[in-house]
Amino acid sequence: EALPAPQANAMAAVIEPLMTGQPAPWLLYMAGVFMALILQWTGLPALAFALGMYLPLSVNTPVLAGGLIAHWVAQGGTEKQQKKRNEKGTLMASGFVAGGAIMGVIAALVRFTGISTTGDQEWTVDHAIGLSQWATENAGSAVVTLVVFCLLGFYLYKGARNAGND
Repeated sequence: EALPAPQANAMAAVIEPLMTGQPAPWLLYMAGVFMALILQWTGLPALAFALGMYLPLSVNTPVLAGGLIAHWVAQGGTEKQQKKRNEKGTLMASGFVAGGAIMGVIAALVRFTGISTTGDQEWTVDHAIGLSQWATENAGSAVVTLVVFCLLGFYLYKGARNAGND
């Protein structure tokens, strides 16, 4: 089973016709150019719009959450405090991105090598936390993921917000 790579697939779809000699969808490219121009004229960031168009919601949700956290962190305080908070938040978020990338590489290596992470027994989060009797399949994984996502968001908010309180 292949690992998903939406960013790479989006770029490959644009570059492949140019590299293989196939006819490129120039009409679609021009539509994108005009859409980007209209977005710029209206003051909307074209890159953020493009991310929303091409990448799945599972990739865009953390971006939206990070934007909301950055907005909440920037509320109140002096300009100096806001600058320190922004720098700290950017540093922490960059660490999250780097950590996620490292864990993605580790997960790909584990999947590629075929190493069993559960031993001989069938193990799921649902079974481990006792949800397998009454919940749908993988409900426990979704709950644990949501809780960890919220905790990381709260940690990012508190860490960045406290940076300007020197």
